[in-house]
Amino acid sequence: MEKKIFLSVGKTSTKEQEAFVKAVEDFLQSHGLIPQTLGRTFFSSIQPLKAVDDLMRQCCGTVIVALERIHIEAGTEKRGSPDERHLENSVLPPVWNQIEAAMAYTLGHPLLVVIEHGLRSEGLLERGYDWYVNWVDLSRAALNEREF
Repeated sequence: MEKKIFLSVGKTSTKEQEAFVKAVEDFLQSHGLIPQTLGRTFFSSIQPLKAVDDLMRQCCGTVIVALERIHIEAGTEKRGSPDERHLENSVLPPVWNQIEAAMAYTLGHPLLVVIEHGLRSEGLLERGYDWYVNWVDLSRAALNEREF
């Protein structure tokens, strides 16, 4: 019996990202799971938070795939504070990964977080919570690793 699973992934920016997301979708389907992503496999005219909530409630779990969205060559974190810190070559995922991870957690979904190597680890996209975080290179081979 096939089950729907929510797949949190932003719009891909590169061919490498798109190939990896397609590989994740294929992997899930080969294990009897139907990936559901707002704006990719599921479309709605209602506001995005409501659409995500409606779609997640149809799913039995959530997979977060965090890919590079923002690259900061040079910047400052906590500017003007005693904790001010220089940022150099920082890479951030879409904010929707954080939002959708929080929504999935509050719904009690089993949660798997897959993060592209090099992304900044913070919030719900870091180790130490009730779910597994898997850092990967963007390759189909990463899906064959025991951790995945």
